[in-house]
Amino acid sequence: MTITMNLRRRTRPNKALAAQSGLTPITLALLAIWAGPVCAQVSAGVQANGTLPPVVVSAAPDATTEGSGSYAARTATVAGKTEQSIKEIPNSVSVVTRQRIEDQNMVTIQDALKYVTGVEAVNYGDGTAYFKARGNLLGIEFDGVPTVSGLQYLQQFDLAMYDRVEVIRGPAGVMDGAGDPGGTVNLVRKRPQDTFHVSTETQVDTFGSVRQMVDVTGPLNKDGSLRGRAVLVGSDGLQSVQGTRNKEVMAYGALDYDFDPRTTLSLSAGYQVTPISGLDYGASGVFNNSFTALTGRVPSSYSQNFSPSWNYAYTSVQETNANLVHRFENGWKSQTTVFYRHELLKADYAYAGPGASANGLSYYGDQKQRNSYDWFGADTNVSGPIQAFGQTHTFTIGANYSVLSDTQQSGYVALNGPFAGGTFSLYDPNAVPQVDVPYTNGSNNIITQYGVYAQGRIKLAAPLTLVLGARETFFQERSQSTLPTISDWTTQAQLDHRFLPSAGLVYDILPSMTAYASYSKFLTAQTATTYTGMGLPPRTGEQYEIGLKNSFLNNRLSTTAALFRINDENRAIGDPYHANGSIAGGKSTDEGFELEVTGQPLPNWNVYAGYTYLNVNYENDKPNLSDGTDPKSLFKLWTNYKFSQGMMNGVTLGGGMLAQTSISRGVEQGAYAIFNLQAGYRFNKHVEATLAVNNLSTASTTLVRRAISTVCSATAAMLC
Repeated sequence: MTITMNLRRRTRPNKALAAQSGLTPITLALLAIWAGPVCAQVSAGVQANGTLPPVVVSAAPDATTEGSGSYAARTATVAGKTEQSIKEIPNSVSVVTRQRIEDQNMVTIQDALKYVTGVEAVNYGDGTAYFKARGNLLGIEFDGVPTVSGLQYLQQFDLAMYDRVEVIRGPAGVMDGAGDPGGTVNLVRKRPQDTFHVSTETQVDTFGSVRQMVDVTGPLNKDGSLRGRAVLVGSDGLQSVQGTRNKEVMAYGALDYDFDPRTTLSLSAGYQVTPISGLDYGASGVFNNSFTALTGRVPSSYSQNFSPSWNYAYTSVQETNANLVHRFENGWKSQTTVFYRHELLKADYAYAGPGASANGLSYYGDQKQRNSYDWFGADTNVSGPIQAFGQTHTFTIGANYSVLSDTQQSGYVALNGPFAGGTFSLYDPNAVPQVDVPYTNGSNNIITQYGVYAQGRIKLAAPLTLVLGARETFFQERSQSTLPTISDWTTQAQLDHRFLPSAGLVYDILPSMTAYASYSKFLTAQTATTYTGMGLPPRTGEQYEIGLKNSFLNNRLSTTAALFRINDENRAIGDPYHANGSIAGGKSTDEGFELEVTGQPLPNWNVYAGYTYLNVNYENDKPNLSDGTDPKSLFKLWTNYKFSQGMMNGVTLGGGMLAQTSISRGVEQGAYAIFNLQAGYRFNKHVEATLAVNNLSTASTTLVRRAISTVCSATAAMLC
């Protein structure tokens, strides 16, 4: 259980003082920051219920959520590069708004995605995580630019840098190209605002962690055509695993410049360093007597650290982004985004395995690694309306390019311990020595993907829209060994002139109710080879989805219900006749349904709830236990209510839960539920504080487990 204290302060700059003293708003902002650990946040006034009014952002997309005060987003860009009504997208789309990020004290992308319907977010122990939806890995975009291999097991920027997190579940091949069919995450940066605004936020928790955030934005010239923003974050503290300490320093800066009312250039840069000491990858499962299978977990608390205190990892991330938008008088818009990111990982650590004995003995080894990643991406597109046959249709045409160049070096030394067979005790990890580990393996790798795409929203009739998409995609993956010897470059996978289509129908039953059906194709390059060394064809498949979307209370509250099925073929499996080869003979189906409710049932009440049932079936294949199996049922809830009248005026109450059925990673993890509570108080229009209690109790989960099991059994029967 953790308890987190969060303190915010909001105020208005004294314009008279600024005029008299000659100080610029940015100077006043710096003075306000230096004045104390809590912050100033400027607004144009406070509403009667004590909440801030919506913030007007110049030259920012309509999909911006900052200042909305709501968990519901009306539009998103992840499904078509431009702002589209979520209700009119024939796919499942979720958005974690800025308001929900702040209410739930989300700091990392793991915090956000674990509260997205149908998404599994599993921490890996070193500050990174892996993410899945609908039984498959997720891909990523940064401000709409698809980025190959840019999400899984990689450090990401602090969420203080972003306005929102958009997620589309299911294949997104038309916009992103070849990749897994789980879906795509789009991280959208905060943009500079056209009114001066300063905020700071201080968090402390019972593990001893402290986090400070400062956010300054506003116009930089008299006419407001040049706007700037700077976000700084610093944190230091222990984690839930004993002895693990995580530090972070992040800086983000952005400039928007209006060349004229229709043309805007946006530039941004970010830098973050994250050193972690005492990192722990956990303990292996307990072997049976014949050492052929795992029987369970090593007896211990969930906060036990099984690694020596000298374990250390350091990650630095640098990023730059440029975006140019021009809006034509006829309603068309062109936009081009260029993106670059560099990430460096250095680590030296010991870990246990393979396997462990029932009394907690295990082998250990020391590992050292140094990985460097460089991503470059670009996306350019034009979009706009066309009048034909008495209806207004919209089209988007574009192209994008993404390349990842990485260099990896690693070394491993098996250690000889004092117990039987050279093992160590998992309960005394500091007895594991730190030794000199030379680099013995190394490689250079380049993954390149590019393509052209088009999407059309064709009005067949007033209530009926046909959504068609198509992409011609190209993909190549090449590698070169650098250690122990240098080899020539070889091509691991290549796809040329591959066509990826999608189609959808959207029917407006009522102005507030929309039904949809969609089809989308995907393909995924594979690096496995046959026993003769020949490459395998790509994984291929398609998704079929139907759903119903509703909006209520003047679009304050939205609901989504969706049924889906993913057919996945040509999966690489072991060759039954040749031990050293693979064949493209595996098949799987992922099917289920999702329910989501998000928004404001009442003006002061925000709620989010999502439920997913997933059934994964394999034919001539088996699940990859390195990432674990997928829970059949996932339920997520968060709610927040702000009192604005009477004796409770200024009080905020919130809470939520996460629950899932059992999974297996060689060792079964049973169903569980986690409950969180939050209470806050607004002292005045400038200062508010919240107290959050996470993982409140594990004793009351039995009833929830039984309820989830009942729901799982019922839904399984419905799909059979």
